[in-house]
Amino acid sequence: MLMLVTAFSVNAQQKTEAELKAEREQIASELKSKDVVKRQKELVKLQAKAAKVQQTGLGSIDGLAETSTSVLKTVMSTNDLLQQYRTEITDNGNGEVEIAKYSAKLDDYVKLAADLAQAGILAADGAKKLESAKDDAKNLSPLQAKPALSSVSFSTNALKLSSEEIALQTRIVTNLIESIKASKNL
Repeated sequence: MLMLVTAFSVNAQQKTEAELKAEREQIASELKSKDVVKRQKELVKLQAKAAKVQQTGLGSIDGLAETSTSVLKTVMSTNDLLQQYRTEITDNGNGEVEIAKYSAKLDDYVKLAADLAQAGILAADGAKKLESAKDDAKNLSPLQAKPALSSVSFSTNALKLSSEEIALQTRIVTNLIESIKASKNL
């Protein structure tokens, strides 16, 4: 976590307030894009499917489903937290940045960034497990293959969409941390 905080400190010194503002505007635009809206809807559907994923008895497939479900839960809870932690960053026209905090502080965002980093590591681990799980599913009898292939399909979609969302959430949280630090509004 110390490395994560250090990385944010270095980045905050490298970006000007104008660059951070431009980045926020770009992120806000991206959040309204059809791709992001579609991905978020698909993530909600996957979250509903997560409870229905059947155990197969194969460690590789069940472990992959568990990892995928864990990553998906982190992504969805982060989306919820970001809504709760809504922070409004405005330029008051005098070149000063004002940050209206609704319920989050810098430490909250730093913890959220650490959680996202951990979720990214889990997603990468899941991606590594994916090939062996696919191979194991192919070697099953037709009766065993259906739930196994369903589980692998769920995991594939959950990891792909969650990884994309983690990348976006990380950019949002990083920008918020850097903006708070740049405004010296700690």
